[in-house]
Amino acid sequence: MKTFYMGMKDQFLVIDETKEGYTFTTYLEGMKANRLAIDPQNEKRMYVATDKGLWRTEDAGEKWTQADKGIKKSNITAVAIHPKRRVNGNSVVYVGTEPSALYYSEDNGKSWTEFSGIQELPSKSEWSFPPRPETHYVRWITPNYTDENYIAVSIEAGAVIHTTDHGKTWNDRTAEGPIDVHTLLNHPDVPARLYAANGDGSSNPKKAFAESEDGGQSWEYMSEGLEEHPYLYNMILRPNNPEKLFVSASKSAAKAHRSPRYSTVYRKYGGEAWEETAEGLPREGAYTHHLANDPNDVNGFYALNNFGIYWLGVEETTWEKVDLAWPEEYKEERPYFFVVK
Repeated sequence: MKTFYMGMKDQFLVIDETKEGYTFTTYLEGMKANRLAIDPQNEKRMYVATDKGLWRTEDAGEKWTQADKGIKKSNITAVAIHPKRRVNGNSVVYVGTEPSALYYSEDNGKSWTEFSGIQELPSKSEWSFPPRPETHYVRWITPNYTDENYIAVSIEAGAVIHTTDHGKTWNDRTAEGPIDVHTLLNHPDVPARLYAANGDGSSNPKKAFAESEDGGQSWEYMSEGLEEHPYLYNMILRPNNPEKLFVSASKSAAKAHRSPRYSTVYRKYGGEAWEETAEGLPREGAYTHHLANDPNDVNGFYALNNFGIYWLGVEETTWEKVDLAWPEEYKEERPYFFVVK
């Protein structure tokens, strides 16, 4: 049985699959749930980044504790757990905030230390989130699968930065690198590679998608096929094949987030051009789709939007709607994250 985790504008929503159907449970009511991280050493321990702080559960949601002592900002915009780095047996946890600051915890969120070096990066004076140009925030935190000292971070908007010595020093953005990365991923089979799904494409369609083979020191753009929908938002990689990936896409930020909305999905296999793969998905009126792998099938994928949850097999051509009663109140609501376990 699967569990679907969703970040909503005023709650953390969990849908459990049961033999009798699906059950809905809401947590952290009144908070915008921005991002989720599940401890790989203990899947009952989860962290949810919200606009009212960071919250931790040790029992899969029965009890929640605010876990942001020492973090100076209340709007926690990103959270991630290093798959490799351990201290005293604990997974190292990272959070990002608005305005942009980055912290880590070595004791399961009881205390936090700031990576203050990012405040000294030369590009910081140019960081700016377009809807609120007076601010910016940490959008995505990407630890490495094999190197416990490597972390990459995207700032919305302004930079992709990285460290190879666990924050003692930081490498600033490169001249040719993307500056508005909405999703920044890597894959255990190619640990030096970064994949970037970008908002840059709305101003330059050639910069919709980028890859770096050296951890962010240099970048190559691979946007062929995305010309009609070059504004990318969410992305997933096939767990057993780093050459197969899906992205959610729109024509522009306005089409992705404001009415009249139109969002779609593309896939890319190896050196091929991007191909739209959205038959069966709602596109008209849809907020940008959030994508997730099927934990029980490496060939399966899920998409979440304001109309519900959809599934696609890798050899299928049409997305199928998951048969659950999607509440009316969510049909005009933009999700913020989607995880399936």
